Amino acid sequence: MKATASILLIAGLISTAGPLRAEIALERRGQQVALAPDPAAQLLDLARLLRSNDLHGLVQASVPPRNYQELRLAYEMHRLEPSSESDRAQFAEHLGKLSALDAVDQLMAEIEPKLAEARPKAPAAIMMGLGALQIALMSDDNDLSPEQRESLQHALPGFQSWVTRTDFLSSQSMRQALTLVAEAVRGTGIHDLDQLKQMSFEQAMAEAERVLAASKQALLIYGLDLDAIADSLRVEVLAVDGSNARVRTTITLFNAPISAEHDLVLLDGRWYGKNAVKHWAVHHEKHTQR
Repeated sequence: MKATASILLIAGLISTAGPLRAEIALERRGQQVALAPDPAAQLLDLARLLRSNDLHGLVQASVPPRNYQELRLAYEMHRLEPSSESDRAQFAEHLGKLSALDAVDQLMAEIEPKLAEARPKAPAAIMMGLGALQIALMSDDNDLSPEQRESLQHALPGFQSWVTRTDFLSSQSMRQALTLVAEAVRGTGIHDLDQLKQMSFEQAMAEAERVLAASKQALLIYGLDLDAIADSLRVEVLAVDGSNARVRTTITLFNAPISAEHDLVLLDGRWYGKNAVKHWAVHHEKHTQR
């Protein structure tokens, strides 16, 4: 009798263990979801970082921690590598075009003939480009969802107005834009490769923020306001399922709302784009194989 009772007791425990484990797993999963950050808040924070020109914060928030540390390590290792005269000359040639006191004059001397050559051809090229864009949006061969196609079609009139009314080939506008960027590059105080290598990753990113801010100002000359676009971002969380989420983002571009849906993955307590996670996983694999 005792043996029979024991067998029945064990059988009863086994029969209840499955549902009990399932209940515990669901409870833990619910706790993980509850502890996960709000995908909408995180994406809006990225827009805020761009808005404030916080390039270092933007990179750190956009890249999984493991890969961010790999970026920092790669930079630090590059700092320790000896620089050849060829490296110094190549760096000076590219940076010197923007950091020299007469950088804008030199660049305009190179660019102005190209601007003059392009001006007579611009109207026809713009019309052909707009026509090709319209055909591409209507084509079934593109990877756009019906919602994305509709959003872009709504933005097309505003885009067409911007393209046709903005003088991209204006020498005056080009000079103003180059002046903003050149002054920002000079403001970093970096004139050669050795000076850059004296900076930590964080210091270099901080100096790059100057150039980012100036580039945004330069785009304003051509009627493109990245800060306004960042401010217009709206995020709707469509679904959260454990470590996966789907969101819809909407920005105002050329006076029209542009919407798109994105799949996110929860990794180390933060949400990242699914495709971005795959990309960084490949990057990590290559890094570990070196």
